[in-house]
Amino acid sequence: MKCIVTALVLTIGAAGEGYAADPAVVNPPSEPPVRPVFSWTGFYLGANASGGFAGDDKVGLHSGDVHIGDFGSVDVSGFAGGGQIGYNFQFDNNWVVGIEVDFQGADISDSVTESGLHTSSKIDWYGTLRPRVGYAVDRTLFYGTGGLAYGHIDYKTSFGGVTLIDDDKTSVGWALGAGVEHAFTDHLTAKFEYQYVKFDKFDAEGDAFWTRATPDFHSIRVGLNYKF
Repeated sequence: MKCIVTALVLTIGAAGEGYAADPAVVNPPSEPPVRPVFSWTGFYLGANASGGFAGDDKVGLHSGDVHIGDFGSVDVSGFAGGGQIGYNFQFDNNWVVGIEVDFQGADISDSVTESGLHTSSKIDWYGTLRPRVGYAVDRTLFYGTGGLAYGHIDYKTSFGGVTLIDDDKTSVGWALGAGVEHAFTDHLTAKFEYQYVKFDKFDAEGDAFWTRATPDFHSIRVGLNYKF
C-alpha cells in the first residue's frame, strides 16, 4: 500500500513540473487593417459655381479711323455656374496630370456712363479647356491650370438714348489659375479654385461707330466632382 501511495505522489509531482515547464500560449496581436491607398487616376464629372470680378475693359469710341475719345471702362463682375468633366492620371506616387473641360452660364456684366455716353458689356456664357498639373498629398491635390477660354459677350453703346453700337461676339482667349481639391470619399471630391480669364480683343461695331472691346475678369470658383 505504501508503495502505491508513493508512486501516486511521484506521478502527480512529475505532472505538475511538466505543466509548469510548458510556456504559456499567447495569441500574437492582430495587425491593424491596412487603409487602401487613394488614387486620383480616373474620370470625373461635376458642377461648379463662381464669382467674377475686377474686369477692366476700357471704352474708346471710334468713327471710321477717327478716335473720338475714351469714356471710362466697364469693370465686369457677377456670377456664373455650370459643370465640368475631366480625367486625371497619377504617377510617381504623388504627381497628377489631367485635362478638364467646363462650361458655365454667366451674368458677368457692368455699365458705365461718361460725358453722356452709356456703355454696357455682359458675358452671358463661357467655357474653358485646360490641362491640370498637380501634386497630391494623399487625398489632397494642389494644382495649377491654364489653357483655352471662349465666351459670348454682348456689347452696347448709346448716347442720349440713341443706340450707337449693339453687337455681340463669341470670343476666344485664355485662362490661367490654381486650386486645391480634396477627396472626402473614394468618389466625392470638392475643390476651391482661382482663375483669370482673358478674351481676345474684338471690334464691337454699329452703323457708324465702333469700339475695341477687351473683356476679362478674375474668378473664384467652388466645385464638387464625382470620381468614377
